[in-house]
Amino acid sequence: MDIRDVYDELVRWTPFLAGGFAWNIAISIVAMVLGTMIGAGLAFMRQARVALLVKPSLAVTEFARNVPTFVFLFYIAFLLPSELQVFGLVVNIPAWIKASLALSIAVVGYVSDTLSTVIRDWRRGQRESALLFLPSWTTYLLIIVMTSSTASLIGVSEIVSRCNTVIAATGKSGMLVWIYLYAMLWFFLFCYPLIMAMKRLQTHLRYRNWTATGATGAAQPQQKAQATAPAAR
Repeated sequence: MDIRDVYDELVRWTPFLAGGFAWNIAISIVAMVLGTMIGAGLAFMRQARVALLVKPSLAVTEFARNVPTFVFLFYIAFLLPSELQVFGLVVNIPAWIKASLALSIAVVGYVSDTLSTVIRDWRRGQRESALLFLPSWTTYLLIIVMTSSTASLIGVSEIVSRCNTVIAATGKSGMLVWIYLYAMLWFFLFCYPLIMAMKRLQTHLRYRNWTATGATGAAQPQQKAQATAPAAR
């Protein structure tokens, strides 16, 4: 297939594919928000030092992080109805909401573990892990963005699903490789800049923490020496 034809087809279908990628981002953001809220609640319960709270939170965390996302995806897709009646009103539950709920369960386990460590270290006066939570959380968001492509399996019209639509619509078998490479480029251009930004932020936070710790450590011996030195006469 001529490269010019490939280029023309990709340009023609770019708005359609962009709309699909927007669904990937929407699914990922909803999953991260829901998972973070629930995971944060579990993290605080784990650090409550009350067995009645700690044991259930640990059990939920273990369940969330040890069951494959695929299992949750199909379980929620097929067992959660597409419509619910609430106070006489019919509420639709679209497939993308189901995908977000499935992906949020993995986020619950991650946030519960990570934030629990942050809370413990913060209480001990170790602030570095707290500072690094945001870069770590953002990195996990990128993992969820890449995993969001599995939503196509339950009928969500995200970018991978739309790639199949484009291939079928063009009727050109030579477009298969190019269209999927193009979809990969969308993920790369979204994720790579954020990964680099988070790496720089992590380096900056660690350097700042090391500088603050070093300055404090250097000041302590000097203060001790001044305290033990004989008073001038």
